[in-house]
Amino acid sequence: MDKLDRLLHIFLLWAIGALMFAMMGVTFAQVVSRYVFANSLSWSEELGRYIFVWITFLGMAAAFQSKAHIALDFLLSLLPAKPSRALNVVNALLVAAVGVALVVGGASLIKFGLHQRSAALGLPMYYVYTVIPFSGAALTYFALRAAWRRASPREVTP
Repeated sequence: MDKLDRLLHIFLLWAIGALMFAMMGVTFAQVVSRYVFANSLSWSEELGRYIFVWITFLGMAAAFQSKAHIALDFLLSLLPAKPSRALNVVNALLVAAVGVALVVGGASLIKFGLHQRSAALGLPMYYVYTVIPFSGAALTYFALRAAWRRASPREVTP
């Protein structure tokens, strides 16, 4: 399972990197088009916004796996080992519940987006909304794995 964790995490990081590169390219093309050719691209702002949404949602799951989210661990440092471990497990389970909510809500948005197109690109909106249940599933997976690891007595939590 650790191999799957690493593989999914690396995939997310590479996807985020590729999307950042794409957003940089779109923004650069818009600047060149506006200042060199005196003609603004009508679709670049919308595409940049959608790419940013994808980066944000994928980054949420990747940051959880990297332990990069801001955490208030003052209470954890005050508690003894067993209650601290239990609080860590509860926290991971609450994050998993958020992931499940993203999957359910994202699935509803995809159904809604089947009949909707973006203004400038004419892109079906379910393309944009697809990232929500995907990132929710990844977050749920990572959170349940973290809860399992933190509940095991052989792991020492920081």
